[in-house]
Amino acid sequence: MKPVTIISPWFTDLVSIVIDVYAITIFPFIISREEMTPETLNHETIHIHQQRELLLIPFYVLYAFYYFKGLAKYKDKHRAYLMIPFEQEAYQNDANLNYLESREWFAWRRFKV
Repeated sequence: MKPVTIISPWFTDLVSIVIDVYAITIFPFIISREEMTPETLNHETIHIHQQRELLLIPFYVLYAFYYFKGLAKYKDKHRAYLMIPFEQEAYQNDANLNYLESREWFAWRRFKV
């Protein structure tokens, strides 16, 4: 699935009030502060696939759950974010621009907070 990309500095600034955001994925959209590198686009497209396989709402529930679990465990907001299994999968594979061709469904499940 090819995502719909939107460049919207005002939206990313608005979301950055809560968390620092360069790009954010809200199925089927990827909203970014500026033109994305191929790696950033790939990272966000991995999130599109994760959201699709979880039917969107469960993705966000699990995303928040993993974030707060990481926050309780590491006592550090940035580390908690990086330890979210969805983010681990995306960061580990964002430079592999062919990753989505061979990605297994629910691949994020092999990562732990």
